[in-house]
Amino acid sequence: MTEIEIPLVGGRVTAGVVRIGGTVRRPLSGDRALVHSLLQHLEALGFEATPRFLGVDAEGREILSFLPGDVPSDLGHYDDKQIRAAGLLLRRFHDATASFPPVRSVGAEVMCHNDWGPPNCVFAHGVPIGIIDFDTLRPGRRLWDLGYSAFSWLDFGDSAYSGEEQIRRLNVFAEGYGQAECSADQIAAFALARQTTLANAGRVKGNRQLTDWAEASAAWTALNVVEKLLPSGMMSP
Repeated sequence: MTEIEIPLVGGRVTAGVVRIGGTVRRPLSGDRALVHSLLQHLEALGFEATPRFLGVDAEGREILSFLPGDVPSDLGHYDDKQIRAAGLLLRRFHDATASFPPVRSVGAEVMCHNDWGPPNCVFAHGVPIGIIDFDTLRPGRRLWDLGYSAFSWLDFGDSAYSGEEQIRRLNVFAEGYGQAECSADQIAAFALARQTTLANAGRVKGNRQLTDWAEASAAWTALNVVEKLLPSGMMSP
């Protein structure tokens, strides 16, 4: 019996990704050994919020377990319950990766997802329950990952929110993460750093749209969030 391949189109899905039964088949791009090792490490710890690596199929595609739920196609508005759950899920992921040998070997804190936002999240009944897409995985600092995540989940730079409201929502996200060293003011500083880095990357790649968006977001974050949370001279992480 021929297996039915269902294209997956939600979120930031790589071209050619399909679902077959309870598995996801994903074209291999570059060296995925680090990703596969991490997924096996998380499986051994019983961490249930990431896919399982199940091998490579006859077509040369990696086989991952399918996490049932919904994946948003882009950024958007998320309520306090969702934001808090997103922060908690990232904390659990970070804690589970802290003992991963490649993290220890370079003296890092955790493995950073580096793109943890709604388009790489699986929702069940409206609540974040799964993390997918590890193309940007690297060892690093918790705050480096938290900065980008706050930028993405709260959509810093969206003029629909006031600075005061975004600061309130940032505190909800920080409370969800639940580590004193990763306070809202520190996350805000790293969010600005990540926005600036993204703008620079867009400039190098000649991507004017990305550059303009990231620069505008960084300017908004600096003025409406960081300057209100951090004393002058403490804006850089």
